[in-house]
Amino acid sequence: MPLFWAVIFGALLRLLFLDKLPVSPNWDEVSHGINAYSILMTGKDEWGKSFPLIFRAFGDYKLPAYIYLSIVPVWLFGLNVFAVRLVSALAGVLAIPGIYLLVRQLFPEKTINLGKFSIRMEILAAFILAILPWHIFISRPALEANLALTFIIFGFYYLLRFFEDKASLLPAVIFLGLSLHTYNTARVFVPLLIIASIIIYRPKIKLNLKTTLAVLLTIIFSGLVIFQVYMGEGTARYEKLKILSPETVFQIGERRSKSDLPPTLSRLVYNRPVYFISTVVKNYLSYLSPNFFYQKWGAQYQFAIPKQNLLTLPVFLLAFFGFFTYLRWSKSSPGLQFLYSWLLLSPLAASLTIDPPQALRPNPMIPALVIFAILGLIKLLEFIPGNKKNIVIGGVGLWIIYTFATYVISYTTDYAKQYSSSWQYGYSQVMAYVNDHHKEYDRVFITKRYGEPHIFYAFFTKLSPKILQPNSDNIRFEKSDWFWTDKIGNVYFINDWQIPTIGINTLRLESGGEISTRKSLLITSPDHVPVNAQVIETINLLDGSPAFIITSVP
Repeated sequence: MPLFWAVIFGALLRLLFLDKLPVSPNWDEVSHGINAYSILMTGKDEWGKSFPLIFRAFGDYKLPAYIYLSIVPVWLFGLNVFAVRLVSALAGVLAIPGIYLLVRQLFPEKTINLGKFSIRMEILAAFILAILPWHIFISRPALEANLALTFIIFGFYYLLRFFEDKASLLPAVIFLGLSLHTYNTARVFVPLLIIASIIIYRPKIKLNLKTTLAVLLTIIFSGLVIFQVYMGEGTARYEKLKILSPETVFQIGERRSKSDLPPTLSRLVYNRPVYFISTVVKNYLSYLSPNFFYQKWGAQYQFAIPKQNLLTLPVFLLAFFGFFTYLRWSKSSPGLQFLYSWLLLSPLAASLTIDPPQALRPNPMIPALVIFAILGLIKLLEFIPGNKKNIVIGGVGLWIIYTFATYVISYTTDYAKQYSSSWQYGYSQVMAYVNDHHKEYDRVFITKRYGEPHIFYAFFTKLSPKILQPNSDNIRFEKSDWFWTDKIGNVYFINDWQIPTIGINTLRLESGGEISTRKSLLITSPDHVPVNAQVIETINLLDGSPAFIITSVP
């Protein structure tokens, strides 16, 4: 029954007002929806490829699991924000019983004894995850990383069960295999933790028919990953985020040439291997620092609230305490060895990228930190006299609830207001106006200032996938390792800097060519309103600043 209430409460936090918070879908969420809708209606993605195993999208080559699973809610509820986010929200809810099972498998005997009462460790873990800010935040947008995390939790639960029950290997392989086709972090984290698990639990592993079948399935899942890497699509995203970019390599050469060190020593200090390793180590350590948990270093606002603790302060302190106090017992406990391996491997994939420490790529840390927090609480209570344990655990519980409530208030008020621009707020209002009035104009022009307006146009107007897929009436092209759209029907998408403030008669497309603006609807930014355009309406961000200016050009 306690697990039931943890799941119910966690579900409310992840599902209530799902289409309103975050305040607007970003371009990745909309892309998921468009491709799911396109597959549902035509069997092809937005680029006309039949049932792809990796989606080109904007040129970031999205892994397929989230998009294919989104077909069901899009079919049930239509193409809308709720349907696109539902898979992630449900994955967040399912992670709660998932961590319950994982903790029960790892530490079946761990309880907190409070006189006549006792609380099992797995129940506390479920409740902590249910109200954990980090997990709530990533469960509400349509994020492949959150779905992958749930696959990982269940996958490793079944893998641990396999060491006692051989029938569990098949679901383990299925869940972990799916994670490899959901989010790129899993392609680094999962194989490494599987290797660690085999080393830790090797005395229990025996070969039989079920094991052989699972190995074959593993080869199939891994073979798809290897094939995608070989074809280049599997590494396309990393190419944009890799540490050793052409610019970085050039800078290394510059530093070497300007160094005052002897030439031989300069080559030893300034080279690609040294730079790569030192950067990875620096990145890795940054993910274990308090500044990361408070998102103080260049936080990406779509993945966390800046300067708010991802765990809440009491959970962070308990996890820190648990991590260090149980080190001495880890040699004799396979469960602890597995848990330390999980946590220490979690930031590795994120450390291989150039972005500042952000809260999405290292999200496999979440279950391990929750479990360490519970272990920390158990260890803390060992120092408390028996008649005062209730007071301590009550105080800790109230502190967690207070910090959680403070986070929720910030998320629903200040964060929503101050960072609506990070969620590309305003596109839904713009596209509603375009949908209602486009027939009154010969052409519609929309600025590209806020990123990928064509995908929002297709999403909010529920454009037929066949119109979006490449054809003679649209302009879609590749440039600078990205895929762009300049035209769909009579709707054109224009670089903001190519919209002058002087009087206009034509506008130039990025793909080339001049298009007449006579009798057109122009949606532009506040900084690029032509003098001969008549302002019809201003679309403001939630902080009151203008985002879009809707105008008409005679």
